[in-house]
Amino acid sequence: MICLYCHSNIQEEPDIITLFKTPRPLCPVCRELLTEWRAGLRCDFCHRLMEEGWQKCMDCDFLKRRFTPPAKITCLLEYNQTVKMLFHRYKFMGDYALSEVLAELLDIDLRGYDAVIPIPLSENRFRERGYNQTTTVLDQKRIVYKEALATTDRARQSELSKVLRINGENPFSVLNGSQLRDQRLLLVDDIYTTGMTVHHALEKLYTISPSSIDVLTFSKA
Repeated sequence: MICLYCHSNIQEEPDIITLFKTPRPLCPVCRELLTEWRAGLRCDFCHRLMEEGWQKCMDCDFLKRRFTPPAKITCLLEYNQTVKMLFHRYKFMGDYALSEVLAELLDIDLRGYDAVIPIPLSENRFRERGYNQTTTVLDQKRIVYKEALATTDRARQSELSKVLRINGENPFSVLNGSQLRDQRLLLVDDIYTTGMTVHHALEKLYTISPSSIDVLTFSKA
């Protein structure tokens, strides 16, 4: 088996267990690099590394004054240099196979949720990329989800300043929202940066009166 990140051969001693085990897509070195988090004080809600002198997370403080927050945010990976390169290859260079790497690292108990809701791509962005980077990971993990949100074309969030992200219009709309009333929802996105994408989606989902909404993001930038 070849590591899908560094493309080196994964050496595994053959035995009765490995003979029938599905090969893993990551070598031990890449797994360690991808799952490494920098040391330091972090926000206990969004997991941001706190800046010197902060008594509270300024990002969360701003968002909570403007939006109804989720009950909980779970971040799979920190956006370190190795993770940054993974997403660059996966989202912008068409390295579709890296969805297997993210699926391999995705370890979450879904028994507390009635529905998993991925952040959507616009039709134009989907045609441009060829796949939704969030739902592709869920498909690899065989996680059933509901496409309950739609979105219009908008500039890539990574290309916008924080001010433009904050002042942008909400691009989301809800599809068949009545089916999700009183349900426990898990909203899933690939990268949580300022949190505006997630909170715009939450703003729309809260209009259908779910029981609760948690957020899962593959990485915290």
